[in-house]
Amino acid sequence: MKYRSDALFVHSSIGLILLAALPASSTFAQTSDQPSIMEEVIVTGVPSGGATKLEASVSVSSYGGDDLIDLAPRSTAELFRALPGIRSESSGGGGNANLTVRGIPLATGGSKYMQVHEDGLPVLEYGDINFGNTDNWMRTDWTVSRVESIRGGSASTFASNSPGGIINIISKTGDQEGGTVGVSIGADYDEFRTDFEYGGSLTDTIHYHIGGFFRDGEGVRETGFNGDNGGQIKANLTKEFDDGYLRLYAKSLNDRVTTYLPSPVRVNSGDSYGAVPGYDASSQTLHSQQTNNFTTFDQFGTPVSRSLSDGIESKVNAFGFEFNKSLSDQLSITNKFRISDISGGFIAPFTDGFAGGTDTIAAKGAALCADASVGGVGLDCSGGVTALIDGQLADPNQLAYTNLLFDTEIHDLGLMVNDLQFQWENTNGLAITAGLYYSKQNIKTSWNSWQTRMQTLDGANSRNISYVANGAGIDANGTAIDVTLADNGAVTQSFLAWNWDLEYTTFAPYINVGFDLGDRLRFDVSARHDEVEARGQRLDACCGGNTAVDLNGDGSVGQFTVANGVITRLDSDALLENPGATSAGFISGGVRVLNSNNAAVTDVNYDADNTSFSLGGTFLLTDNSSLFARYSDGGRAVADRLTQVPGSLRPDGSLSSTTDGFDNVQQLELGYKHFGDNWSFFATLFNTITEETQAELTSGLTFVREYESTGLELEGTWDISGNFGIRGNMTWTDAEISDDQTNAAVVGNTPRRQADFIYTLIPEYRAERLTAGLVLQGSTEYYLQDNNDLKQEAYILANLFANWDITADLTAYVNVNNLTDEFIITESEEGSGSVGSFIRARPLNGRSTNIGFMYRF
Repeated sequence: MKYRSDALFVHSSIGLILLAALPASSTFAQTSDQPSIMEEVIVTGVPSGGATKLEASVSVSSYGGDDLIDLAPRSTAELFRALPGIRSESSGGGGNANLTVRGIPLATGGSKYMQVHEDGLPVLEYGDINFGNTDNWMRTDWTVSRVESIRGGSASTFASNSPGGIINIISKTGDQEGGTVGVSIGADYDEFRTDFEYGGSLTDTIHYHIGGFFRDGEGVRETGFNGDNGGQIKANLTKEFDDGYLRLYAKSLNDRVTTYLPSPVRVNSGDSYGAVPGYDASSQTLHSQQTNNFTTFDQFGTPVSRSLSDGIESKVNAFGFEFNKSLSDQLSITNKFRISDISGGFIAPFTDGFAGGTDTIAAKGAALCADASVGGVGLDCSGGVTALIDGQLADPNQLAYTNLLFDTEIHDLGLMVNDLQFQWENTNGLAITAGLYYSKQNIKTSWNSWQTRMQTLDGANSRNISYVANGAGIDANGTAIDVTLADNGAVTQSFLAWNWDLEYTTFAPYINVGFDLGDRLRFDVSARHDEVEARGQRLDACCGGNTAVDLNGDGSVGQFTVANGVITRLDSDALLENPGATSAGFISGGVRVLNSNNAAVTDVNYDADNTSFSLGGTFLLTDNSSLFARYSDGGRAVADRLTQVPGSLRPDGSLSSTTDGFDNVQQLELGYKHFGDNWSFFATLFNTITEETQAELTSGLTFVREYESTGLELEGTWDISGNFGIRGNMTWTDAEISDDQTNAAVVGNTPRRQADFIYTLIPEYRAERLTAGLVLQGSTEYYLQDNNDLKQEAYILANLFANWDITADLTAYVNVNNLTDEFIITESEEGSGSVGSFIRARPLNGRSTNIGFMYRF
């Protein structure tokens, strides 16, 4: 069944492409007032005090004001898709998105080289923490004033761990009194959401803003339960001085969203894909109410009850302040501080590749019997195998899959961060900015004993499969018994058990010197020295166990028995199927327990440092146009994923000779900017060299490689008439893997998921009370893996939006996302596959419609 894509601001994988249209309306409105565009001050990735778009020697874009209200962003990742040069793979639902910036390939998940900020400070110090992607911990709502992005450039030196760029979400502060309330619903999916925001003044010098949202529903795809539930509230209070201000702000987020991991997709040809029989991954998921609740073990062997409906749990309580004051006519100080308490979890089904892959119920049973680790415990499958669903004989031709449950509890990703900055400027155009940055990032997570289960591939109707051997097994006493291969679906409930307890402290002094040469030429040079102190430990119990455990405490370990053709279940609650097993194979009933005696220990005890620099200049050609050039070399600390790269750490936790703990990005940029009477145009030519040290969880692969890319980024607007305008951007990238220390065969290949062209084109019509537009976002073809075999064909996603002002204050709107219901995959676990076969992939959402109302007051 095809339907869905989320609710107004709820997490739709495609829907918020519509947000790309948002900038169009305000951009066109501003084109008649060009000074407001050219003189808009950019505050992200530049010295305190900012620079105008025309003067800044960087590629920068921004959305502002009503841009973020007219089409109401539904997920953070969808919001970013409208930014030039940003590749946001938002096929995972309301979180777990993969983000990268022009010229930098995306080797695995998260956002490694580009930081996401809220009000000038990072949400997380590292954007690719295992199961801790940055977008898991932030939500966009009507409290957002504008979004700024800087690609490349001085991002290397004005923020740590962001050599590719920065996206900064800036909150409203109440300097303009007024507010908005609204509700939205999914017209063809289950979602309800309500938002509010209000700001105003308490006195002539004190103003405030408060806002947030709440939503509930099944979410953008069919799961069989309400998996998207929760909300957020944000507030700030500002005291203005004659020569500065003090701002306090706080945020509380308590939200959960269903996340979508790779699931079965059919290969229709060498570059197009679609639904498998009975299951459409663009509108359905591997979740179901029938398989929602189960019992497993935590990392220390204690039984715990878990629910798939918890999805990505995001709990954030943050408090901070921002202080700015002039100390003299030439000297000023700015200090930003925030402390965030971050915790939650991540649980979702993943289609695993072993034990027969995705196949029929009968084929999976045969594969279990044929598996060496199953046969090693004395199973006799000579009589075949019987499959049961809810105690009844199963249809042997029903499609089934091996479900590896990703089950992670996130105890602490807390971040404390402070950025102190002094700025001195004289009347001759010399400006010096010096700062000191400090952060402490905790990474304390535990991976419960991941269960491996057998389930039907049937969307929200999925059921657990129990396999029973029709021959005889041998118990611990040598007695022949009938053995259950997978009781209640669990082949093993102990695939992984890891515990991470890490802490990364960053200390970074930085400096920028800018100076004018005449009225039209300005240069700046900056440097940053990052020192990282990494401490902690990772305990690994890894895979399987061999001790039978009585989970329900009734004194016996459950199994099926077969007598005279009658199948009897002796213990309906037990998960463990073979008390006599002595192997750590698929049918083992035990669990690995973590402690310092039996777990493999990876110590982390090292210091690493890196010096970044950036040199750039701007030449004003006219009052409306400029040229800029910049060269940058920035570093990114590898952080927790370094513990997964073999040979990187010595037994005592120090760095080995194979790594210095940082990956660097070198960028050369040449740019042109022009503002016309009713149009604007920006072009940036770039060359980028990227180092990559990375570990991929799902495949177990590690990457120690280098990429090189050359490209061109274009952005422009054109107000064709008083009622019609068009806005768009396009990025061309020619990238290759230039070196790989572990797999020489991929050298010279195009990096996975890297298209030659990505683009957004937004025509919009504006009448007195009606605004309507079309958002076209597209990509040329790209390879799904580094072996350069399977491709995703070129595509265009068409999205419609319309806003109607019923009164001056009340607006109704409707969005239709992925109008033509395209089936597009952003990533695949497999790089090859024959026509008609199944691969494991993540598609974007199918067509969806959302309606809403908002009232301004």
